[in-house]
Amino acid sequence: MKRLLKLLPALLALSVLFTGCSGTGGIDPASINYVQLEEPKAGQDIAVFDTSMGEITVLLYTDEVPEIVQNFKDLVNEGYFDGQVIFQIDPDYKVAAFGSPDKEGEEGKSNDGKPKKAEYSQNLWPFAGSVCTITYQQGALFKKSYYDSRSFFLGDAELTEEDRTQMSENGFPVMMKNAFETMGGIPAYSQYHSVYGKVISGMDVVNAMTQAAYSEIQPTEEELKQAEKNGVELMAVKRPQEDIVINKVTLSTYDPANFDTLDNCLTSEELNALKEKSQQEQEELDAASAASAVGESGSSSDSSASSEE
Repeated sequence: MKRLLKLLPALLALSVLFTGCSGTGGIDPASINYVQLEEPKAGQDIAVFDTSMGEITVLLYTDEVPEIVQNFKDLVNEGYFDGQVIFQIDPDYKVAAFGSPDKEGEEGKSNDGKPKKAEYSQNLWPFAGSVCTITYQQGALFKKSYYDSRSFFLGDAELTEEDRTQMSENGFPVMMKNAFETMGGIPAYSQYHSVYGKVISGMDVVNAMTQAAYSEIQPTEEELKQAEKNGVELMAVKRPQEDIVINKVTLSTYDPANFDTLDNCLTSEELNALKEKSQQEQEELDAASAASAVGESGSSSDSSASSEE
């Protein structure tokens, strides 16, 4: 799987992700539970990454994507990640990739030795601080997506105007757009690279990783020919100039007494305020759309009447 990781936004037909109501093949925006915005609860699964740049604590979403989390846990328990390096970074998209025993990121592993069929939750989205599997093949929208041990931390990626335009054009609900505005992230990764965790401590370490000095590895002529044949664009790969080592990963459970502050979380008051603001904006947007539809319908009727005369 050489050059598996091309972590530029996967500009898919994101408009098919959302529907106005449930049961029509997409996600009903009203049914989304924004669990990533909440503070963790005592007893939830966490993973602690001891790295050469500092410690990172990740909240695992076991209830949302149990198969992905179990795969990760099994690999942690066998010490698979211990001693590995961050094999690729992308300073533009604030990405740091891990989960391969070789520095090129060409190898991955799963708990059953086979590529795993990707798992997605409508409650998990690629906000800043997310930990995601590196999904390959075509992604969830095309029902052909797989993953293994290779994953990435998503640092503090700020929204661009292009992100905002794409969310509007592709029907992202107001609450989700506001959540991305508040938290940051990469909207175009939505339901493509599977989210399975969130950094709750050590976000400064993740950001430092993504901004480390790097060397660019250009694709070989053979790789370019093969990519052209497959209709794929290859980019130069950025690898840290000095090894960033994952010394050890340890599994535990969340105890609020061990954390004075939390990264990537809103208080209940902040979350409620965001929900109320989004609901009001959504109602105003829906009302404007309904008025526009009535106006267009009336205009169409007038036009038809004039034609008959």
